[in-house]
This record gives sequence, structure tokens and C-alpha cells, in this order.
Amino acid sequence: MEELTNALNNADDDYLIGLSNKGTVKRAYKDLEQLELSVQYTEHTAEVSISGENCTIVSPLGDSKCTCQSRSICRHRIAAMIWLKKEGGESDAKRELSEEFVDELSAFPLPKIQKAMKKRYYTSFIQNMEQGVIPEIEETSILSVNLPNEDINVRLVFPLDYSTCSCHSKELCKHKAAAILAWQIKQKIYSLDQIKINEETMIHLDVSHIHQTAQIVKDFLTDIWSNGLVRTSDDISERAADIAVMCHNANLANSEKLMREMGNRLDEYVKHSSAFYIDRLVSIMMENMVLINKILKTREEKELYGYAGEFKSTYVVSSTLELIPVAQRKFSSMAGYEGEIYYFFNKNNKESVNTKENTFLTYSSIRPRFYEGGKRLRIYNAPWGFKGNMDEIMESEICLKNPKLSKGKISSSKDTVVEVLKKADLNQNIVHEVIYTDFKKMIKEVFKSASYADFESERLVMISPKKCISSKSDEITQSHNIVVEDYMGQRIIIRAKYSSDNKEFFAQLQKIGDLMKDNTEQGYVIFANIYIEKGHCYLYPIAVFDNIEVPQPLEENISNNVPKWGFFSELFHEIQKLLYDMAQCGINSFDFYDKIKEDALECRKGGLLVLSDMLTQLYELLEAQNHTYNNESGEIVSVLSNIYQYLSVGIQKTEVEQAVYHLYDV
Repeated sequence: MEELTNALNNADDDYLIGLSNKGTVKRAYKDLEQLELSVQYTEHTAEVSISGENCTIVSPLGDSKCTCQSRSICRHRIAAMIWLKKEGGESDAKRELSEEFVDELSAFPLPKIQKAMKKRYYTSFIQNMEQGVIPEIEETSILSVNLPNEDINVRLVFPLDYSTCSCHSKELCKHKAAAILAWQIKQKIYSLDQIKINEETMIHLDVSHIHQTAQIVKDFLTDIWSNGLVRTSDDISERAADIAVMCHNANLANSEKLMREMGNRLDEYVKHSSAFYIDRLVSIMMENMVLINKILKTREEKELYGYAGEFKSTYVVSSTLELIPVAQRKFSSMAGYEGEIYYFFNKNNKESVNTKENTFLTYSSIRPRFYEGGKRLRIYNAPWGFKGNMDEIMESEICLKNPKLSKGKISSSKDTVVEVLKKADLNQNIVHEVIYTDFKKMIKEVFKSASYADFESERLVMISPKKCISSKSDEITQSHNIVVEDYMGQRIIIRAKYSSDNKEFFAQLQKIGDLMKDNTEQGYVIFANIYIEKGHCYLYPIAVFDNIEVPQPLEENISNNVPKWGFFSELFHEIQKLLYDMAQCGINSFDFYDKIKEDALECRKGGLLVLSDMLTQLYELLEAQNHTYNNESGEIVSVLSNIYQYLSVGIQKTEVEQAVYHLYDV
């Protein structure tokens, strides 16, 4: 009985509320005013009769039983516990955490917390803590923890198995785990730096399943390379889609995305679509092969997390954001997604404004087509509790409270609240500061890092050219090109390619181009996505403004030197073209071995020893393949993927220099 007596003595009202809830405790007190109870004690229990039910009260109190049908801690058990306390002469004074409870909380294992929270929620929780978004913790005989931005309350009691959460989970849910971790951080059992080290070790991946799926992807890619695109079957895109589903089931998010886009590109090839480009398809195939080879060589879960990727982005909570709407556009990708993207100027990011980083934030209403069978209707309803649609939001400057961000993207979280400030106006000094009037400076700043991932992402800029040189359509490339010149005499092309999805936009761009050319005295600001293609810099226009008054810079004459990277750029593209030919005809039919050997020698003369060695290895493997019946295409494709990865990085680095040079010959 001593153990039960101690448990009852430590059970104040806060503890009982933690076992059940406030309503149950309040109802139990009311029942005690009207009912009579009787008790029989045994060695370890108290048998209490109340309101026709029999309660067996034991230690720990959460294990107590009642003959009623309630699955949770009922009012009968709570009333019995209150009555037993009073019978024992115990007061209802507030108590502190017991030593046993502190010991249990302190020793609760971090891996168990991480597993319950799962990677995305855990990462977001740590990032929010770093941003100062800290859970509210109240200590009495229990721990009451309010998780910010989630409207979740957790009551941790001793033993922890009897803790409750407003999500009503009986298990160790992510909220209970987060509450325990918040207390451990508060007590300095862990620092944020310590637990960040372990943040990628919390989920047990099925390594065997991942490797089996990765091998299927590799075999599929190897088969295409062996036989060539010219021999692919008509159902090749469907096979790619099936493998994408396998990748999804194996948690290979990055590979799934690549397989879906690859399937769409293969469909274009089979149908002889004018939108098909061999370079993009080969790029996706090689990127996927590089990724798959890394996965197949890795058995450590920590490394596999990075290669597998995530299906959803991890968002970080910020305090407030003041945003000016800039533009919106329809979006459709070869990976099978469509919807609309809304662009905002971030007034709060003043430090980053100077470096042109995260100056523009986006909100996307995008859904996958491949799960829904056909096109999805546009979603007009606005997020963040706004009583209206996105078109109305895009008319005003807004303030977001508790916004969630991930790499420049704003979440539609219901925890975020929007406040309309005033009518939208981009003609402000803070906006003027980020507008480029020097195209060379723009290229150098925007492309200061040259990783493959960076080149694939959207890079947003605003430019204010001095004048429009020309505006014309190209029937061969099915594009409209507007050539503009800055105050230094440097020229860049604003280009949009025609497609069935952008007929209205394309026609509008033609009118805008003619207007810019005819109205030479009018100043224009172009909001666009900047990219480099084959050594030339282009802008994909999103919006054009004629009401932003940008201060004109002084005109300068800038001398242009002959590009020092010209030789390397030409050599890289030449070798890349050779790989495109191999993809078309297939490894088994490729016979341009001498050309590979010549390129290897050219690379060695230019000091590119690593690339030279890889080309030599490719030459030797192809020669050996030509004199045997054994199929060694898997090893050849792996070498090809390494060569392509080297070429991609090399081309990106040289193309920035080439793009600056070509500003003068547009």
C-alpha cells in the first residue's frame, strides 16, 4: 500500500488533469458532492465503489481500472482518486515535479524522440527553436507544454506512458516527443548543436528495398543506353512512370521526380514532338544515373537520407513578413505538376537585399497531374485565413504573421495569418535598390555559385534597361525575342518559347516588345527568371512594369576582352555532343571510338587530366565491348555518368564567362 499511498499523495489536480482533462476532473468533484463511496483495501490496491461502478485504483494511477465502458481515464477513477486523497488527509496544494519524473524525463532517449517526430517535423522543430520559436512550458506536478503555431497542448505526467495530447493519440506522438525534447533543451541536457548532429539518424530506412529499387532504375537506364533511343519501344514512357511509382514506394523522392520528367521527355521523343530536346533527356538520364550509383554504393542511413530526398519541403517559422505582390504566372512542368506561382517582394529581408538573395518569395498552388487523371481546375481560394481569393491578395501589400518558409517558398499553413496593409506599390526605394542596370554585374552576382542544382532552380531578377533594340519572333525556334541594352552598351535577350499552354502570354509579350521598341522615352522594369544556355544569358519574362521610376546610372564604356574560357567551353560541348549521339544510336551500335581517343588527347594537352583519364577509360571499355559477347554496358554507363557530371560542372563554370562576353555581340 505504501506505493499507492505515495502515488496518491503526489497526484494534485494538475496531475489528474494530465491523466484525463479539466472537464473530467471538474465532473468528478461535482459527483463527490452527491455520491457516497466505499472502499476495500488489499495489499497493493484500493477497490472503490462509486455510482454503481467498481474502480480498482493502483500505482501507477494510470493503470487503474473501472467497470464502466470508458476507454480513457473516466470520471469514476478520478473521483475515486480524489476521495482516497482526502480520506488520507492529503491536501490539494500544488506540487513540483517528482524526482522520479525528472529522472524519467532526463533519461528519455533521443533516438526514440527522433523516431516519433520523424525527419521533417524534427528538422522543422529544431530550425524553429533556432529562430526563437520556443514551446511554452509550465511545471507543476506535471509538464504542460504548448507547441507554438500548432494549437497543440501536451500534458506530460509520470510515468510518461500516461501523458496526454490534444491530438488524442494514445501512443508517443510527435507532439509528446517534441514536448519532452523542449524540456530537455530547457534543462540543457541537450544543446541545439548536439541534436542537430543527430537529426538525420531518426528514421530507419529499408536499405534493402531502396537498393532493389535503385538497381531497377539502373537496369532501365542501362537498357536505354545499350540499345539507343532509336530502338526504344512505344510504351517506354509508361515503363518510366511505373518505375517512378516504385521509387515513390521506396521513399526515393529525388529519383521519382527524375523518372517522371524522364518519362515525359521519352513520350515527346516517341511522338516526335517539336518540344523534344535530346540534351535535356540525356541530362536527366545522367543525373539519375549519378544519383543511383551513389545510392547503390551507400549502406549508411545517414548518407541515404541526402540522396533519397524528401517528398515535401521542410518549413521554418518566421515572426512576420511584409510583402509586396509582384506577379503571378501559370506553371506546368515535365515532371507532371501544374498550377500557379505567385511572386512577392520581401521587404523584411533588408540584409539579403544587398546580396540579391531571397529578395523574392513565392507561394505556389501546384498539384500533381499524374495522380488525378487530367488537368486540375485553378484554385482561387487564398491561404492564411484570408476571406477571398489570391487575385485580391495580389492587389495589396500584406503582412504575414507566423509564416513558414522553405528556400524562398511560403507555406499555405493554417497557422499563418495574413493582414492587408495598403494598396500594392512597387515604386519604392527598397525595390529600386535591387533593380539591375548593369547586365554584367547581374550575371556575376546571380551566378556566383555554379552548382548543377543552382542552375536548375529559378533565379529571379529585376532589370531596368536603357532601351529596347529589337522585338521579333523566330519561327524556327518558335520563340519571341526582345533585345534590350543597358547603360553600358551591354545587351541581353528576353525570350519566351511558344507552347499550346501559353498562347495568351506569348501574344501579350509580342505586343509589349513592340511597345517597348516604339516608346524609347518610356522606362521599363522587367521581372524575370534569368538562365544561361550555350554560353548566352537569357531572361524569361514574368512581368513588365512602366510605373517604376528607377534612377538612371551614369553611362560607361566597358572594354570587352576575348574570353579565356572559350577553348574549354568548346571542348566540353564537343564531348557532350558525342554523348548525345551515343544515346541516340546506343552503346552496342556506337563506333566513333577514335573521336573519343582524340578528345582524351585534347583534354590532356589542355591540362584536364581527370577528364582525359575518364575518356580513356570509356574508350577502352567500348573497345573491349566490341570484341566480346558479354554485356558490360552497366560499367560503361557508370563511366558515362561520371563524364557527364564533370562536363556539366565545367560547362556551367565556363558559360558564365561566355555569357558575359556575349553581352556585346547580341
